[in-house]
Amino acid sequence: AGQGFILLDDVACAGTELSLLDCPHSNWGQHDCSHAEDVGVRLTHMFSPAGPPVRLVDGESTKEGRVEVFLNGQWGSVCDDGWTDRDAAVVCRQLGFSGTAKARAMAYFGEGHGPIHLDNIECSGTEHTLGQCVRPDTGIHSCWHSEDAGVIC
Repeated sequence: AGQGFILLDDVACAGTELSLLDCPHSNWGQHDCSHAEDVGVRLTHMFSPAGPPVRLVDGESTKEGRVEVFLNGQWGSVCDDGWTDRDAAVVCRQLGFSGTAKARAMAYFGEGHGPIHLDNIECSGTEHTLGQCVRPDTGIHSCWHSEDAGVIC
């Protein structure tokens, strides 16, 4: 347990906020709790608000292809576990495309050759970048490149 002033109580984040300050909370310094209720946050990987850079490769146009993200100094693919049209819409939005987006799975645009950076991504479809979607740690996956995700924007 900590000691000193308790600054925030009743914090109610939705998960889409870019900052803790964007979450609804009681007034600063007003609380009805003790240090036994202290919480912390452990960041294992943090994206910028823009999210990791994203590109589409091996499509027939710039509006389609295998989804790759740039993390830890290298481009890598995204696994298709749970990959949906909502996820595809976020990728297309991040790349500046509008309109209908279609998810493609099972290495529809061919298999990647680098690391598989992301798996089990869950986007609501309203996010502006892939980095704002819910996902487990980067680099943790249960995939082969035969499961690389793709999109058609």
